[in-house]
Amino acid sequence: MNATPSLSETLRGRLAEGQPVDAVLDGWALLDSTLLHDPAAFAEALGEAAKLDTTAGFAAIAPEGSLGAAVISPSGALAQADPQFIKWFGDPTDIPAFRRLVRLAQKQGQASGLVETEDGGVIAACAAIETLALRWPLSDASRAQLLLPGRRVALLGFAPSRVSDLAQRAAQAFGFTPLEARLAEALLDAPNLNEAAERIGVGRETAREALKKAMRKAGARRSPDLVRRMMDLMSGMGAPIGDVEAVLRALFGATPAEAKAAARFAEGMTAREVAAALGVKEATVRGQLKAVFAKTGVNKAKDLVRLTVEAGALTAFTEASETVVEPVDPDGRTRIISLSDHRRVAFVDYGPKGGRPVVIFHGYSTGRILPLNFVALLHRAGYRPLAVQRPGFGLSDPAPTQESHLEVQADDLAAVLDALKLRKVDVMIRDGSTAAGLAFAARHGARIARGLLMNPRAPRDVERDHRSLIGAVSRSMLKFPELIVPLGEMLRRQTRTDLLTRTVRRTLESAPGDRTALDDPLVLARVLRDTRGMSARTIAGWAAEMAVYAFGWTLPPVIGGDRWNILFCEGLDWPVHMQLWQEAFPEAPIRKLPLAGFMAYYTHPAEVIAALEG
Repeated sequence: MNATPSLSETLRGRLAEGQPVDAVLDGWALLDSTLLHDPAAFAEALGEAAKLDTTAGFAAIAPEGSLGAAVISPSGALAQADPQFIKWFGDPTDIPAFRRLVRLAQKQGQASGLVETEDGGVIAACAAIETLALRWPLSDASRAQLLLPGRRVALLGFAPSRVSDLAQRAAQAFGFTPLEARLAEALLDAPNLNEAAERIGVGRETAREALKKAMRKAGARRSPDLVRRMMDLMSGMGAPIGDVEAVLRALFGATPAEAKAAARFAEGMTAREVAAALGVKEATVRGQLKAVFAKTGVNKAKDLVRLTVEAGALTAFTEASETVVEPVDPDGRTRIISLSDHRRVAFVDYGPKGGRPVVIFHGYSTGRILPLNFVALLHRAGYRPLAVQRPGFGLSDPAPTQESHLEVQADDLAAVLDALKLRKVDVMIRDGSTAAGLAFAARHGARIARGLLMNPRAPRDVERDHRSLIGAVSRSMLKFPELIVPLGEMLRRQTRTDLLTRTVRRTLESAPGDRTALDDPLVLARVLRDTRGMSARTIAGWAAEMAVYAFGWTLPPVIGGDRWNILFCEGLDWPVHMQLWQEAFPEAPIRKLPLAGFMAYYTHPAEVIAALEG
């Protein structure tokens, strides 16, 4: 009898001891060594890892200013409250709904519900005992109160719709004019268009025309859909925006039939359209909607949208193992382009408008936001950097099918350039974005002036001398493409700060420059923020681009662009295939950067810009 435990048994034992990502990271040497001599055991082991419950590591992302917290003492008095909480509710001990939530939390640990505000509105709120609430995004003052002796209860409210700065940012993202932005913000809580128009000091017809233009820019069909799209941007990267039905059932007590009808109504359908879609009478739908409005305390579709989005996001924040509160990036302007197929493409425009446009392609997990020193040097050199998020990354919607990903992302970028009225741009294409960048060069090559390939990834990159964690991941995905989605989803959800920090450091351990850069706390914090946002909502983009290589991507036969340059960072443990790229780009000069790695934008920004310019 063989006493040596199998790879599957070894990994399963490690997984039982802690977080899945820890076991996978620590076990890559064993996993990688098994890949050649026992591929079946390898597939079984990764399958075991991918099936495990990964919620313990999940981190949600809340926008700064959208949360307000308070703490109730053991005697039932208000022990502490944030200014935002007081602004919304005043003293919670005077509010029956909060007293009820406190009693429920004392009995069952945690409870959620709706609470009326000082001005007569309604906000989703949650209460929990100290052992559960300590993982919430609380202020230092609230956290200190919870650590005192005695049973205390924390209260948390979430209302981004009441934060003017978040509404303005969302309006800017859609490219609204000042009038359209003011109207959209007013619609978030005004009872109707007439009231919204009165609030901003314009006539009804002026407001109606501005609303039509705003909906067209946002890709919305009706005002509730516009509110939904605004709230989607305002509620944070980790908010479960899509499942309105689940929120209506779980938090508001709607029946399955009521939730199904109300969810479609909230998405922009009329009662008649909902009835046709569900195969029931219109009168039945109207009765179901009336019941849902009574249970939620609202009477307008847009108010239902706002409340369900906020309540669903609050649930995610209170159930996550960690909620990270992040400020809006002040360094670049996030924009959303709505396409004819109702998909959206997100990008960050770092300006200035008159600069020479350069599109910076992001990698598999970083590059959604650019390093500050890199942006500053680009500005000094006269450039306007644009970071466009490919389908299924960041805030950009996935391509209709995984197989169409490369073509769709290329056309998405062309649509962004059309929207910005840019005829031609420079491009920087790095490592994991190689296939995507060259697909754009093949389909829209006439729009490329200068192009830079930095550490380009070759087709079927499976050399055994690539010993880093990235190499092990790449080889496993190429050999077992069926594991791409489950393993990626497992790793995506392990985004708690300590786990993500460990993953980032292990992933970027091969290059001396990368290791040194991550020793800077400010750089590490920006990389973690970038990585979280890249796949906070979905791994569709990552999975599609891993599958591109797994299923045999090859270089396009014709690659456009006026001029190309190539840059290799010599500090990487990464096969460079120099001859392949020399043959594909015979006129492109090749530069080398000693000690630099995947983070060359951070560590060698001037050299990267020089390589682009040739």
